Amino acid sequence: MQKTKSQIPFDYVTIKITESRIQKGLLAIPVSLIDLFPKNTKKIFLLNELGKEETKSFTPYKSSSRECRIGGLKDYYTKNNIKAGDELVIQLLDDGKFKIIPENVFERQISDLELKIDKSINENEVEKHIRKLSIIANKPSNDVIKSEFIRLAKQEIKPRKTRIVPQIKTKENVPASFRKILLELYRGKCQVSSFTFLMKNGKPYFEIHHIDPFKGNHFKNLLVVSPNVHEQFTHTKLKQFFDKENWLRKVKFNEETYSVFQIIDKLPSIFEKETHC
Repeated sequence: MQKTKSQIPFDYVTIKITESRIQKGLLAIPVSLIDLFPKNTKKIFLLNELGKEETKSFTPYKSSSRECRIGGLKDYYTKNNIKAGDELVIQLLDDGKFKIIPENVFERQISDLELKIDKSINENEVEKHIRKLSIIANKPSNDVIKSEFIRLAKQEIKPRKTRIVPQIKTKENVPASFRKILLELYRGKCQVSSFTFLMKNGKPYFEIHHIDPFKGNHFKNLLVVSPNVHEQFTHTKLKQFFDKENWLRKVKFNEETYSVFQIIDKLPSIFEKETHC
């Protein structure tokens, strides 16, 4: 088994395919993964990349062959143009079923949904795409939101866009995807005061502050704040203190200094891919 840095913001597991197994339509399960699979059954349920369930023959490791393998995959290999050296993503689902996806298909599905999240025009769209991404990545929605935060936090900070309407110059708003991710991770709690303001409907009310008003929407440039703290950024003598990664760590309003909570400290710094042969 080899661990490498994942190119997508998720941990996942793959099996590398050999030519002999392709010709036989088999998927040999490496010993390092046999604990994930049944010990006695002769059938296994797989979900293909479209989410459709298929029954395949299965040979457990304790059989006379001493090899754990899934059969009946010749059509699958042909349809997906699987070649020797290609990798299949292996996922164990909650209901005891398994899903196998060609790695290039898996990565493309992830990237397509991330782009849809970025382009969402409201929070309902964001939620829909996060649910779909949760299914594809086989991760809880909350983990998906954390992964999306990390992905977006690694992007370059760009100048804030403006648009001109008659007699008024307006700055771009925070995208729905950013607002939804910030809401789910901070739950409306002010990053400076740790105060959460609840509305009558029980939902948190918060504002999003651009640390540098001339820079664009980037998690390093956005803060979840209470209305009172937002006012202090505008109307007090302000000093700001950043770390070497450009995350805001402390603010000073007049003579009072406050620490700034950053959720990035609680999230993984890298994601790994496990390749089994």
